[in-house]
Amino acid sequence: MTPDMDKAQNYQYILKCLRPMTGGTDLIADMANTAALLHSQMGFWWTGFYRVAGERLILGPFQGPVACTSIKYGKGVCGTSWKEQRTVIVPDVDQFPGHIACSSESRSEIVVPLWQKGKVIAVLDIDSRELDSFDNIDRDYLEIICAELSSGINPDLREYVTGSIIPRYRKFDSGHAESHVIMVIERALGLACRYDVNPDMVFTAAAYHDLGIAEDRKTHNIMSARIIREDAALRQWFSPEQIDIIADAAEDHRASLGYEPRTIYGKITAEADRLIFPDMVVERCIQYGRAKHPELDKEGQWERVAAHLEEKYGRNGYLKVWLPESSNAIMLDKLRDIIDDKRALREMFDKLYR
Repeated sequence: MTPDMDKAQNYQYILKCLRPMTGGTDLIADMANTAALLHSQMGFWWTGFYRVAGERLILGPFQGPVACTSIKYGKGVCGTSWKEQRTVIVPDVDQFPGHIACSSESRSEIVVPLWQKGKVIAVLDIDSRELDSFDNIDRDYLEIICAELSSGINPDLREYVTGSIIPRYRKFDSGHAESHVIMVIERALGLACRYDVNPDMVFTAAAYHDLGIAEDRKTHNIMSARIIREDAALRQWFSPEQIDIIADAAEDHRASLGYEPRTIYGKITAEADRLIFPDMVVERCIQYGRAKHPELDKEGQWERVAAHLEEKYGRNGYLKVWLPESSNAIMLDKLRDIIDDKRALREMFDKLYR
């Protein structure tokens, strides 16, 4: 790992490097580049892929010492990740039942499924010679990397969106800036690979979803849909029917609309646009209140925050989770528990208000 970067910064650098060199016509080549970059940048002991072949995982591109060439379905950490269709973090491999010891030097491990059109097609396996080397930062970024790898976005479309669309977000407020749309794209692709959908359409809906803020914040979702329909460049990659679906997805992403998104593309975009971490949600409510209602004192801000949280995120609130695979489902339950406990919510408010 580069010493002058923390773990998240290293992963962000890897993503930036990988995007121009992956998403081509050969997934094996993309796996090879991904394994090489992860291995060299992060300093892992073993980094590689196992590909699904019938009822087994077969060794794919990797970096590190020689490894097991075949793993049965449901066996070991890799087989468990494939069978359970989830990321598996093992702090101590000796404590994992049925661990397959390709080498006695491996002490901890993380395995991330690689999805394509609703099926696991491979797993990314990373080993460390240290105990407890992997955490949620590794999980989150490695899931994004796997989603980017398997999405296969048209490189010409990616180049157009990256060069001409994403930079337009630099003019927006911090909550809707360039970093926000990049996060939404990454989360959308991560959800999309679990469904039989067109990844180019998901990518485009996510990239355009907030562009309408430049015209009118209150109706920005409608404005974003219009921008999509009027962008002649998109016609070289999509049919008129596909453009309508993309536009509808952008229009349906807002939580306050009061209706279910019309297509799976709208549900993916809506879920990707939400990041429900209790501290973050409360903090943003406070920031918004201070910016828009500076006349309110602390007690006035508290009453506004509590009322807004109840209205939007409470058990009878208008915000709905459309995809059970989204991490938002778990986090929304945690936030609702805090909202129900007014003492806990007030303690969080006081801490963040300071």
